[in-house]
Amino acid sequence: MADERIRAGIARAAAALQAGDAKTALHEAQAQRDEIRTDRELAAAWLDLARALPDAELMPVVADILEHHAGHAELVTRACDALIRAADRTPPDEPQPADGPARLAADAAARCLAAIEAQEPNREIVAYLHMGRANALRLLCAYDEALTSYRAALAEQPERGAFWFNLGLLHKAQGAFGEALEVYQRARALLGDEKPVLWNIAISATALGRGADAAEALRKLGHDARVADSGMPYVEGLPPVQVRAASVGAGFGPSSALPDRSIGLELLWVAPISPCHGVISSASQRDAAVDFGDVVLWDAVAVGVGELAGRPVPRFPLLAILRRGDEHRFRFVALQQQPGEVAAIGDQLPAGARLFIHHERVERLCARCASGEHMHKHRHEPAQEHRIVYGKLVLPGAVELAQFRRELEGALRSRPQIQLVVPALLEAIGDTAAAGKAHQMWRGLERTGLKLQTR
Repeated sequence: MADERIRAGIARAAAALQAGDAKTALHEAQAQRDEIRTDRELAAAWLDLARALPDAELMPVVADILEHHAGHAELVTRACDALIRAADRTPPDEPQPADGPARLAADAAARCLAAIEAQEPNREIVAYLHMGRANALRLLCAYDEALTSYRAALAEQPERGAFWFNLGLLHKAQGAFGEALEVYQRARALLGDEKPVLWNIAISATALGRGADAAEALRKLGHDARVADSGMPYVEGLPPVQVRAASVGAGFGPSSALPDRSIGLELLWVAPISPCHGVISSASQRDAAVDFGDVVLWDAVAVGVGELAGRPVPRFPLLAILRRGDEHRFRFVALQQQPGEVAAIGDQLPAGARLFIHHERVERLCARCASGEHMHKHRHEPAQEHRIVYGKLVLPGAVELAQFRRELEGALRSRPQIQLVVPALLEAIGDTAAAGKAHQMWRGLERTGLKLQTR
């Protein structure tokens, strides 16, 4: 490495990064830029430091080193490691940036492999280059290319447990839990009872319904796990968690910050059965991949933290739907005169039905429009304040829908100040005419409210 001045600069940069001061560290890197481009030992030292840089600051430093040391395999493997660590900070249910660290790592590894192909390269370094490319391609969801690179790495170094573990991550990302479990068990045989390996064995075994294997791994992780009568792993007394599920707009109802048909991530509450699977206990607001009553599997690493009654609540990325719930789920729009009137109905619904309120807003509507007469020509009366409520009714699968409709309509007749419109319930019963009127009422209430809002 170069002189004492450079050593001192690296020490200052390391101290700054430890203190969370990326700006000072980058200043030191800029001061040594010319030396980093020509001195491999110095470039290696900076690549080790770059792991602690925020993603936006890491990319230019690593890209500059790769540009000037593109054929030096040892440096490229270090650079790929730093870049993949950065890419791993993007949650698995969010896309990687097209020109982000995963893409840079994949391309750098490929270029280096091509450059050293005609030489007599160190086979261990070749294996690490293939593995770096494989992990980067997996994060980019280029699964077929990633599999080719994983196989190439394992052909070079078949006894590296970490390589098998990384291949398992590819199978898990694809939902191929049988292949994943087999690979993770091989990784365990080579690495021992490492926590990441045990977690992924528990997740894969749960996905496959292999409760004994899942419970054994969870016990190794410190959970009092047993096998339930269903054959699935079970841990008693786990607090609620949340999962993130892909969703799109429902095509009606309240507007959101997202365009209606764009894909977003919605948070749903879960009652855990084990540390990695449980039952959805809230109703989705948008059209989501999962809904109330579904049994779902999630990944072990949280992507965020919420709060419930002063207690932190981890949020996990959804991995798979293990079993669809048989519940009926029907969206509704309602009018209420006072806050809480629709919510109060939820406590008195027949047949074990549950009512979830997603959104409330106050609008000023003509009293006759609010009563349903917007479908007919009439003289508008002075606008009065009405509260529009959007939500979802959830009914047990065994409920007889026609009977529920009669009981619901009976309950609403005793509360004339409330209107509740549930078009999908009427469609499910087969009352096409009533369902059509309900859809008209829904659209009319929204149009009338919008007109009055813009006056």
